[in-house]
Amino acid sequence: MSNKLTKALLILAFTASPVVAKANHHGGQHKHFHHHSRANYRHHAAMPQDDLTCLANTIYREARNSDSNLQAVANVAKNRVIGGWGYSYCHVIRIGRFVYSVRNPNPVDYARAQDVAKKVMEGELPDNTGGAVFFHAKWLRHLPNWAKASHRTARIDGNVFYSDRPAELRVAQAQEQSTDLE
Repeated sequence: MSNKLTKALLILAFTASPVVAKANHHGGQHKHFHHHSRANYRHHAAMPQDDLTCLANTIYREARNSDSNLQAVANVAKNRVIGGWGYSYCHVIRIGRFVYSVRNPNPVDYARAQDVAKKVMEGELPDNTGGAVFFHAKWLRHLPNWAKASHRTARIDGNVFYSDRPAELRVAQAQEQSTDLE
């Protein structure tokens, strides 16, 4: 195969991949999910069927170093559900880049994760991320393309959290909502 043909095929394959297509689709906004529902599924691990287990598994794997970090990662998933990125916690976790498989968890740590997941889902714990829908480990050398300083909402233990909107838009929206309540 010629070099030009190989390059063209690689570019086509890369830009058509679910992750890249999802990032570029709708200008990076994820306002609906119906035609994204097959994107980025991971069939190699058994996906739990109930939302509490999906969320508990995810926060256990992603953030078990502290209760505030468990709460923050759970709120990222909740913010994605509220924002229309999926129809359930399991769906949002499945199509996102969350880790959800758990083998031989520490019983005490996993019970904490289940408790925090339940409280976040039921609204008993506030959103400690400022509306974040993304996060990454603070030790990353090369930041993801969505990790813009103007979108940063919080830094909690080992993770940095981001919204999908810059701070000035978040402030304007909050002011608009508070005016509507008066």
